[in-house]
Amino acid sequence: MDWQQRYFKDKKVWVKVDHIGNPVIEEGRVSMRYQNSDEAKVYRAYPQNISADPAAVVDATREFEKQTSRAKKPAARPSGTKSAPVAITSLESTAHRGPRRESTDLPDELAALNEPPPGVVEMYTDGACSGNPGPCGYGVVIRDGASYREIGQYLGVGTNNIGELMGIKTALESVEDRSRTVHIHTDSTYCIGVLTQGWKAKANRELILEIRDLMKSFSDLHFFKVKGHSDHPLNDRADLMATSSLQDAD
Repeated sequence: MDWQQRYFKDKKVWVKVDHIGNPVIEEGRVSMRYQNSDEAKVYRAYPQNISADPAAVVDATREFEKQTSRAKKPAARPSGTKSAPVAITSLESTAHRGPRRESTDLPDELAALNEPPPGVVEMYTDGACSGNPGPCGYGVVIRDGASYREIGQYLGVGTNNIGELMGIKTALESVEDRSRTVHIHTDSTYCIGVLTQGWKAKANRELILEIRDLMKSFSDLHFFKVKGHSDHPLNDRADLMATSSLQDAD
């Protein structure tokens, strides 16, 4: 096992991670130490108290207040899109949503990965948008033991944040037994902020409230911030599902 730098309550620590960089969770906690030394004392902490970079939250808050975000480029730019560039305010009512594409076939590039910890439903979610606002969609990867499922869908004209939020909403709605331990991994600091850190939303309020209400139905739900576009195979797969969905734009 390797040890990677993380932050525990704004203090720099080193956390035990697996071969793809995820914190190793044992009996509901992760192992951490304050020095990157094999001789350093090892402590146990709850996963939700470990973050990748607290500075990223500060930077993202500034961007959120400005109501700007970076759009992700689609895998293939759709042509002939005629929808007006107006952000979607209610995804449930959009008439331009594409087909929901699902598969349970494990991609070859993920076959060598270790399974999630026993009893944990592991999810990776991502959103994509061309234009911001523009055609947007989401991607979801779900692992539960040896089982695998991926979902992608084009949503219509919206924003990247809409895609990110809808990915999380779709992932949560897919869990039948909500008493189980569920881990959601996202590269969206915006989503972490508005869903778990009390950020006041100036946009997407209806959708955010729906997701917050949905979160209350879970007994053991944890969010993890991952770095986007950093060769993380599961996050990259969710990104591919999201960007590929934009090909269904009108």
